[in-house]
Amino acid sequence: MLKIKLFNSRQPIVSQEFELAENHLNNGGCTVGSSSTCQVILPSTKVKDIHGKFFLENDHYYFRDLTKVANYQFNDEAVKIDYPYALETDDIIRIGEFVLIVDGPPRKRNPKTRPRKSKTAKSETDKASSKRSAKGSMPSLKSLGRKNRRNQRTSTDSSIVSYDQPREISQNGSSNGSSSTSNGGVATDIPLPKSATSTLPLPTVKSAPLSALQVGPAPNGVKWWTKGDLTVRCIEIIEDTSDVKTFRFVGTTPTLFNYKPGQFVTLNLTIDGKPVKRSYSISSSPSRPHSLEITVKRVPSPPDVPDAPPGLVSNWLHDNVTVGSEIKLSGPSGKFTCVDRSETKLLFISAGSGITPMMSMSRWALDTGAPRDIIFFHSARSPQDLIYRRELEAMDAQHSNFHLAFSITRSSVGEPWWGFTGRLTDILVQAIAPDYKERLIFVCGPDGFMKGVKSLVESMGFPMENYHQESFGGAKKGASKSSSSQTNGASSSSAVADVDTAPATVEDSSNGSNNSTSHPYTVVFVKSEKQVTTEGKTPLLEIAEEQMVEVNSGCRSGVCGNCKVKKLAGTVRYDGEPDGLDESDEEKGYILTCIAHPAGRVVLDV
Repeated sequence: MLKIKLFNSRQPIVSQEFELAENHLNNGGCTVGSSSTCQVILPSTKVKDIHGKFFLENDHYYFRDLTKVANYQFNDEAVKIDYPYALETDDIIRIGEFVLIVDGPPRKRNPKTRPRKSKTAKSETDKASSKRSAKGSMPSLKSLGRKNRRNQRTSTDSSIVSYDQPREISQNGSSNGSSSTSNGGVATDIPLPKSATSTLPLPTVKSAPLSALQVGPAPNGVKWWTKGDLTVRCIEIIEDTSDVKTFRFVGTTPTLFNYKPGQFVTLNLTIDGKPVKRSYSISSSPSRPHSLEITVKRVPSPPDVPDAPPGLVSNWLHDNVTVGSEIKLSGPSGKFTCVDRSETKLLFISAGSGITPMMSMSRWALDTGAPRDIIFFHSARSPQDLIYRRELEAMDAQHSNFHLAFSITRSSVGEPWWGFTGRLTDILVQAIAPDYKERLIFVCGPDGFMKGVKSLVESMGFPMENYHQESFGGAKKGASKSSSSQTNGASSSSAVADVDTAPATVEDSSNGSNNSTSHPYTVVFVKSEKQVTTEGKTPLLEIAEEQMVEVNSGCRSGVCGNCKVKKLAGTVRYDGEPDGLDESDEEKGYILTCIAHPAGRVVLDV
């Protein structure tokens, strides 16, 4: 593990600490630069996208410039182009206004017995080391590094966990509480420990991403978005397949995005003059916090019902969003994530655009060096429909703890294919994951696919308390209501893909009541001064929309909580679990209108 402390000379009271895992240093190295894809990000126009890298060779740590112009300093001396500099504790690298201090390889080497240099290293390294102490600024910076380490060793907080994510530390304290960003997001300042230089308190969840659980003070002028409304701007559109696009957003003001991989956001759009909300999984990772991505599949009319309307929001995004477009969103929401669990062995199973939350969790695990062993299975119609194919194959090639398996259900004439074919079977499960019973299973995809996977693994004796699935959308009118929640105590996760993509998968929790029986129930909207009689088959949210009663909405699956309304009187029954409500909401009488049906006269405070 190589530890790096990062200072900005313009903000000397703030530092970041990076712990770079050896598996990354061995496997291509850890890059440094202004790009959000780098492991050590230096946000400055004076820093190249990929400026340099730390790497491990022959059991020793090195830093190499990758700009071919060598515009940085190593221990206050101008560096040489393409030269590997052997690192020791307290060595200093200056790039632009940034100062990187080597804060502790596992051992500090004796200069008299310096390690064998990299294959391309030269004897100039020894000459440079003899001049380090001659620079006036060097002793103070090295002293600062030693002082910080001494304070950390004597700190009363001994619960230190290793991450590849940066830990931000304020050395003069920081105000508690939160403040709103200019465009509606929430920027959180985390209370700092009593010791001015001690490490921030870390979560007890093993290997959970720091950015997904707590954040430190952001750089000057930048705000953390952790929850709430936010306006974002599209900066790039990536065509993943012929009918799938990834939209990459940044904040309209400098913003860092904080969420748990696997969660979703709700887009607040205006289409044909009408407000429309739709929820999408975040496909990017919180380990790359400078941008946020959603991946959207164009939805045509069903082939068996050509007169049915195509996907409203998905197709609108494809046809109308361009680079520079601004969109309002809210979130993040959802419980479909692996970061809250300490188990290290995971099996991701997805189909179609259900791949998006799996991609977010996989990117996070590999970016942060989290101790996760991932088997990633994805099913698509044809090789051309494999979303993220190149990136997934690169992840499989570069990471020993990531194992990829594709399967296609339709062969393409003239296109070679050497992977699996057909739908998921017990034989295929055992082929791709012989130890499947030892893993947590996460499933996301169309309704029929998920029902088949759940039935399959259950018949194979899988412990269903370790089974998690993400449904694909809220109920449509007339959709059949069948169980999609997890059994044996596993929490049910709900739908975040475009509602237009698949039928509803909801659970009838009416305690044996017969939904086919019609009853004349009265629903009263107090503030809107409206009253309507219904048979109880339609969710309260849809009834409100039909009566032009304004109720917020999002996932339409009982997860995000946007549609909660206070029930003043009456009884309701739910389709599925109201995960978007906490105990305090329920005690105050709030219900989720998207999955709530009247079971008698209902009075709502809206």
